[in-house]
Amino acid sequence: MRIDLTRRRRGSVSLEAIMAMPFALVVILATRYIAEGMLTRQEVAVYTRSSTISVAAATGPVSGSCSADRTAIASKSGISQSVNASCARYRAEKGLSREKPFFRALKDGAKAWPRIVRDVEIKRPIQDVKGSGTGTFVMDKPDFLTAQGAVTSKQAFLIPEMTFWDHGKKPFKAGHDKVIWQALRQHGTYQLFPKVFPSWNK
Repeated sequence: MRIDLTRRRRGSVSLEAIMAMPFALVVILATRYIAEGMLTRQEVAVYTRSSTISVAAATGPVSGSCSADRTAIASKSGISQSVNASCARYRAEKGLSREKPFFRALKDGAKAWPRIVRDVEIKRPIQDVKGSGTGTFVMDKPDFLTAQGAVTSKQAFLIPEMTFWDHGKKPFKAGHDKVIWQALRQHGTYQLFPKVFPSWNK
């Protein structure tokens, strides 16, 4: 007797459905594996950025501040995850070729009034903070995904050091007002700026 594979019987499961289930399970598990890899990569990137920003905003040692004020990676059933970040100072103008370093360019632009730059130039190199993050995840089951081993994601983030140049403090206080006013007075140019600079009445 010939078996009709397309015929449906009440309360029964078709042969096609039984044969398709293993394939469907493999596809679902592989899709979750790929999705978890993408999510881990995203979480490592967020954690690295947060850690680097916390260092740039802190005044303490770099190593002690390189951690984010948030949960590193959310715990999930059936998955083992880990993440860590390390931070270091990075010379901001390192490798410049087409552009001049900031204060060198400032000196060239202020050749007529060299004292302006003299009072505000920072002698130490301008610093950035570079953060490097590494995260891994391993599927605890099934065996064929566990056998793939740990999947590693690496991220890096660079941010300027949060140093504020306050014109109310030395040495910027002199360069912001006093030196400019002195230079203007040498040629009578100050008459074009009545009462603009605070030093006008000193």
